[in-house]
Parts: sequence; structure tokens; C-alpha cells
Amino acid sequence: MDLFILLDSSLELVPKEISNHPVIVSDARRRRKKATELLLDDSRHHLAMRNLKHREKRGRADIVHQCLLLLLDSPLKSFDIFVHTINDELIRVSRDTRLPRNYNRFIGLMEDLFKKRKIEANGKILIEILDTDLSEIVRGKEVLLLSEQGKSFEAKMLEKEVAICIGGFAHGDFFEKTLKKLGKYKAVSLGKESYTSLYVTSKILCEYERVRTVENS
Repeated sequence: MDLFILLDSSLELVPKEISNHPVIVSDARRRRKKATELLLDDSRHHLAMRNLKHREKRGRADIVHQCLLLLLDSPLKSFDIFVHTINDELIRVSRDTRLPRNYNRFIGLMEDLFKKRKIEANGKILIEILDTDLSEIVRGKEVLLLSEQGKSFEAKMLEKEVAICIGGFAHGDFFEKTLKKLGKYKAVSLGKESYTSLYVTSKILCEYERVRTVENS
């Protein structure tokens, strides 16, 4: 089975070091939750995040939301979907998941996930935080890392059993510890410019669907 992995994704709860900031406290009071049960969101918590380490990579759960909607909409069932978070957690998203298209509802769903560690419906686990390490799920696959520093992408790269890794953050670089877990990966690029995660996911998914459809015809 092929994999699409959103890597170092901006998906996390409010860290303890900023949980007492007035912006966070106000949001928690409004939503009737503990501060550390809130999903970190740059649009709501911008002031509180100012001095966070790796601040440029954090608080953009909307990127994860958009990319997941795109992947889940694909009619092809030949790939699994994983979200690797900035805190090195690994989330499996079942292809049977009907993700909320409303961002606020998505935030609530992710907060429930971090609290319960899995989301179930009709006896099926739809989304879950795994105890598995990133290195385990990519083992034995051709790992393609979408990066500005990579060699030019070619569709034939998708002909093997692949793990396609796309950054799930707005700015910054992949963590070195994350790259080490990918093993012998191949860095590939769509061009010399910097592209959004959504554009990269869309472009690669279209190529992937074309290659797999030709193979099965």
C-alpha cells in the first residue's frame, strides 16, 4: 500500500509554556475548556505564540485540514494517509473518514483526538494516534520527500510502492531528526519556487492518480 504523509505538521495542543497567556486564557474560557486542551491556532493565538520555539512552523492546523480534505476526496483507495506532527506523533486517518469541511468543527475533532487518542464511529476507528514510529511505516518503500532542494520530480518516480512525504507546515525546514527517520529518502521538487502544502499535495495527487489509473487500465 502506498502512503501519503504530511510531515512535521502544524498540529498540536497549546503548549504549557504559553497556556497562561491572556489570549489563551480568554479563548479557553470562551470555549469552556482547559487551555492545554485547545488546538494551537495562529489565527486565534498569534500574540501568545510570538516567542515559541520554531514559531514559523506552528499553529497552522488549517494546512493539515485542507490537505486531508483533498486526499480523502480522491476516488483511489490504493494509498493510506498519515499525519506526522511537529511533536513527532503519528496519526492514521482512515479512508472511510468523512472529515468536517468546516474548520471550526475540524478543530473540535482534533481536540477530541488528542484527548481520547482515537475517533470512532459505527464500530470503526476513523482517526487514531499510533504508538508506531515514523520509521516503521516507511520501511521498505520508496520514500519521496517533496522539497525545494530536491531533484526535478518525474511521474515515473511514482511507479514503485511509495511513501510520499509533504511538509504540513507554512514555513521553515524539516527537522533533522524527522529526515533521519525516513531512511534513504529521495528529495524531489516541483520547481525552484516555494509552493504551499496544498498546491504540492494537489499536484502530486493528480500525478499519482494518473499513474495508478494507467497501471490499472
